[in-house]
Amino acid sequence: MIVDIFCHHVSHTNIEIIEKARWEQEGKAPVKDGPRKFACPIQNADPEARLSIMDKYGINVQAVSLTMESLDGFDAEMAASTCERANSDNYALCKAHPDRFVNICAISLLNMKSAMNELDRAVNELDCRGVTVATNQNGKGLDSPEYFPFYEKLTRHDLPLFLHPCNWKSYPLADESQWMFMSRFGWPFDTTQAVWRLIFGGVLDRFPTLKVVMHHLGAMFPYFAGRIQSGLTTLRGKLPRDFSDYWKNIYGDSALSGGPVETYACGYAFLGPDHVLYGSDYPFGPESGEQFIRANMAGLTSLKIPPADMEKILGGNAKKLLKIK
Repeated sequence: MIVDIFCHHVSHTNIEIIEKARWEQEGKAPVKDGPRKFACPIQNADPEARLSIMDKYGINVQAVSLTMESLDGFDAEMAASTCERANSDNYALCKAHPDRFVNICAISLLNMKSAMNELDRAVNELDCRGVTVATNQNGKGLDSPEYFPFYEKLTRHDLPLFLHPCNWKSYPLADESQWMFMSRFGWPFDTTQAVWRLIFGGVLDRFPTLKVVMHHLGAMFPYFAGRIQSGLTTLRGKLPRDFSDYWKNIYGDSALSGGPVETYACGYAFLGPDHVLYGSDYPFGPESGEQFIRANMAGLTSLKIPPADMEKILGGNAKKLLKIK
């Protein structure tokens, strides 16, 4: 079985609402057939088109979620309503095709009352298998104590926490508008800082059974493992456990957008066979997302590893994590 654990589904209705909001942020009216503000391929919302792509590449199940980039710049109310609509739309897709899709519910933490209510709805009504949040909440770190009740409820229901990077505005030299610097390098950094704060901010000590799925195969951690290790002597006494022990809680998906096999080997060596997951980032990327499906699959399958490990990475780990029968 092949499970794509990190891919996105945005309904036609949500695309239109997000598009309209993007134009309104700039104080402009949408232009018919004009440039789009939210680059989500329309065909992503067509179940038959999506199933056809899955069958073409041998993908049995997709774990579908809203891309948290869509919330960039929204206030708490708009962010919450966008997530609620996405979660309901995703559930409808999963209910129509229960053997092919599972629901990863998106939740904004900008308003904790609505976040907790949506988590209850996700668990009780939407067959939620995991929850995705942005790596920062308008600049607030995920180790903020106000989020602890949220993590407690995730662990009570044994739901993995998916971290999706987002834009942040505190460093103007990393602006996205000109040269796409933010989404190439800023997003992996933001994922890295989020996990760093979950570790050093005591979240994983307070909630030792919390499972965390990092986007982009561990982000900066695998490549900078030696640099991290050399700095831990200075940080000695800041953690009650050995730093490496926290990685029992953390998984990484393969969404590296392709590239040399060495990049996948680096993530595999750092995370290990039980904590690497196939993820494509579909439907984003060239060819309406097909290239990312193909490239990430090729990057993993070119690894010279035991067949049993490959089976875990392509679907076994995700199947266990998301309770797919």
